[in-house]
Amino acid sequence: MKLRDLLSGEAVRRIDGDTEVEISGLSYDSRETRSGDLFFSLARDAQKNRTNLAEAINRGARAVVVDGWDSGMARPAVTVVEASRPRLLMGRAAARFYRAPSERVELVGVTGTSGKTTTTYLLRSISEAAGLPAGIIGTLGIFVGEEKIYSGLTTPESVDFERALARMEHQGVRRAFAEISSIGLAEGRVDALNFRACLFTNLARDHLDYHGTIENYFAAKLRLFSELLAQSAHREPIAVVRGDDPYAPRVLEATRARKVTFGLDSAFDVYPLGFTTGMDGTRATIRALGRTIEIESSLIGEINLLNILGASALSVALGIEGDAVADGVRRCPGAPGRLEKVPAREGVSVLVDYAHKPDALEAVLGTLRGLKRGRLICVFGCGGDRDRGKRPIMGEIAARLSDLPILTSDNPRTEDPLAIIAEVEDGLKAGGVRRLAPAEARSSSRYLVEPDRRAAIALALGLARPGDVIIIAGKGHEDYQLVGDRVLRFDDREVVREIAARLGA
Repeated sequence: MKLRDLLSGEAVRRIDGDTEVEISGLSYDSRETRSGDLFFSLARDAQKNRTNLAEAINRGARAVVVDGWDSGMARPAVTVVEASRPRLLMGRAAARFYRAPSERVELVGVTGTSGKTTTTYLLRSISEAAGLPAGIIGTLGIFVGEEKIYSGLTTPESVDFERALARMEHQGVRRAFAEISSIGLAEGRVDALNFRACLFTNLARDHLDYHGTIENYFAAKLRLFSELLAQSAHREPIAVVRGDDPYAPRVLEATRARKVTFGLDSAFDVYPLGFTTGMDGTRATIRALGRTIEIESSLIGEINLLNILGASALSVALGIEGDAVADGVRRCPGAPGRLEKVPAREGVSVLVDYAHKPDALEAVLGTLRGLKRGRLICVFGCGGDRDRGKRPIMGEIAARLSDLPILTSDNPRTEDPLAIIAEVEDGLKAGGVRRLAPAEARSSSRYLVEPDRRAAIALALGLARPGDVIIIAGKGHEDYQLVGDRVLRFDDREVVREIAARLGA
């Protein structure tokens, strides 16, 4: 496309150069820029911005978009576009370049603090049971069928998002289920997309290192319903909301879309008439917009029942029959690293979960506490260079809801792992438990500290008795650990299997 066509009607401050140049690609990462690209400079740091621009131009960018041209840099022999919000302009240009695939692939956005990934997996399984091929965009990557085509941000930059949707359309995918993060919303990555429906799971403390306050965090989430769903080109966009969440009334009030609520209470549009859940899975009879659906699932606990209810509510609202909903839920094994069972010792249940924030840890521990026969052993930690205020909160939750908390390292990044552990310990102590040595671990009202995550998992497996449940929280699907500037190979699930084999399980 010609540059002038990509920028047509968009507000820019200044264009210096030829707008008739042909653009053959879009990029925002200078390392991946190709000859003929329109490059968008998104770096906030001035020096990084200069470096990225120089690299993109050297690699053949035909035009560049910047917030403002650095007066210390010579004007290059390419077209320079100055815009106040390059990322927003990138989204609109990407939609034009890839010919707006979200106008033809039905796009469903799922947002909330917890449950997004599992909900998208359930939605895909239900859609495919109804004969509608579907894609997934989220924390675990972008999937077209079983093929993974992207790994990176939960909500990708607009260029990656539009490119993925275009590929889905080309391969016959009818629907795409996408996790929409608060940061993605705040940065405008999805502003040019056309949403068929959006689902709100819940809201609790998260990403305060970015947003500052929980109100700012909620405001970012709310944009999906108050602004983006409102501009949908679909005749009747749908807003599906967990009705018993404290923020639900504000979400429902903010949207003009068709409203569908779900929850455990009969006051909602979708709810269970009855259910049972155990370590072997969940069975429920649910009432969904006037239909009764019998549900069987390998997913465990009320937290997953809520995910099932949300996915069922949205599916029925989109016109999928109850039999396909039931079949899709039954066939869905869940998402990797979300209460994922890992075979280990005889009689001991070991699960790995991504719970790395207070709300998620409390929900997971609360679920398992009601299902266990023996003790609940929790291996957990907190990441570095993130919201420090959540650390003692997570410690208190582990003290209150698990029988044996084992505090360890998560992804310390550039922080001292022992300093992070000390801040989590404040919450454990406030929860009324005291730190003991491993030899004392069978006494009550105690917790253990083992900074080495592999050793902490080994400690949990060694202490477990038949009937115990071990939850290893924080990293879930991740197969790495971030220590300083290093990315170390580390997968909780692999480590469990290795230690179990060594123990002769």
